[in-house]
Amino acid sequence: MSTASGSMNQDHPPACDGTMPADWTRAIVEPAAFAEEQRRLAHVWTFLGMTTDLRKDGDWFRSSIATRSVFVQRFGAELRGFENLCAHRFYPLRNAERGNGPVICGFHHWQYDREGRAVGVPQSRELYDAVPHELGARLTPIELSTCGQMVFGRFKSLGISQSLEDFLDVGFPVLAAGSQARNPQYLAIPVEANWRLGAHISLDDYHSPAVHPRTFGKDGYLRRRDIGYHRFGLHSAFINSKNVDALEHLAEACRNGTYRPRRYSILQFVPNLLMAFFRTDFDFFHCSVMLYEPVSHDRTILRAWFYPAPFPPRPTWVRAVSDLVRAPLVRHYIKTVMREDALVCERIQKGAGQISRPPLLGRLEERIGWFEESYRELMKAGERSANQE
Repeated sequence: MSTASGSMNQDHPPACDGTMPADWTRAIVEPAAFAEEQRRLAHVWTFLGMTTDLRKDGDWFRSSIATRSVFVQRFGAELRGFENLCAHRFYPLRNAERGNGPVICGFHHWQYDREGRAVGVPQSRELYDAVPHELGARLTPIELSTCGQMVFGRFKSLGISQSLEDFLDVGFPVLAAGSQARNPQYLAIPVEANWRLGAHISLDDYHSPAVHPRTFGKDGYLRRRDIGYHRFGLHSAFINSKNVDALEHLAEACRNGTYRPRRYSILQFVPNLLMAFFRTDFDFFHCSVMLYEPVSHDRTILRAWFYPAPFPPRPTWVRAVSDLVRAPLVRHYIKTVMREDALVCERIQKGAGQISRPPLLGRLEERIGWFEESYRELMKAGERSANQE
């Protein structure tokens, strides 16, 4: 697939050709198919969290990659990531969302260093006839990379070495600039539905009047010819502009530090991340980062980080004062939209076992088709990697 940005801004853009396979819901309704899907996705760069939670030595946060629990921790100037399982008896090492402290298992007090090596084992000589380093016990590491203040991770896989910057393509400078938050607000809600259904609704510009009448308005249907859809790498973007070069201009302005948001823009990154810039009032914009974290075939955690867009259009003190009032309103707005979308996904999940054909995707839903094409490409890459191991 080309990494060049593509745009569909004709007066009458073509509808999606509906190339999704008839059994596209298998991993949505079958636990075994979901487990295989997640095994193949473990090699994909996945957003884990923000460095704002890792400011001090010893700070850590817990996250997941393809349903496998992981944690990221600061060791001095370095960030390290590991699977969240003690090498001794597989007890989870981190049992809260975030915290600070050495890596010590709460089951038997085994302790690990920054390399993931067991360096403290109670009664090591008496029980194992060896000192800790002789046991060779160590945690499973994950590969980490950062983009601005965003931390991404993946499990190592044979034959897959693409850098995070190459994976994110033209979206890299946008995420790097847009993630410069001081103290983002955070929300997490459980969704009793598959993560892909959440991804689909985030790519759907057709549902707002029916699902969000209070937040977006009852008569808010977009006209496809007035907006821009852009495809870059495996990912896509919606920019509320007819300019065919809008995404390139956005990326370049973020890269050179001149970007100031003027219109709603949203970039979606496979498998499960999005970043949006949206107007709150006047010329004030906020940024939101959302993650659809898979838990099981029919359960997802929807996580959101949101904060004033780090491109102030007015003097800093004006923004700081007004944001004290704006912050709780934005939180309420985002939480409402999240729950409205979640309810739709949950209702589709209940009937997913009855689905036996692809959806009828119109011109305001064509990015769902793009997403599914990218999803199948990731599945193939994961299968190839697994076959080499």
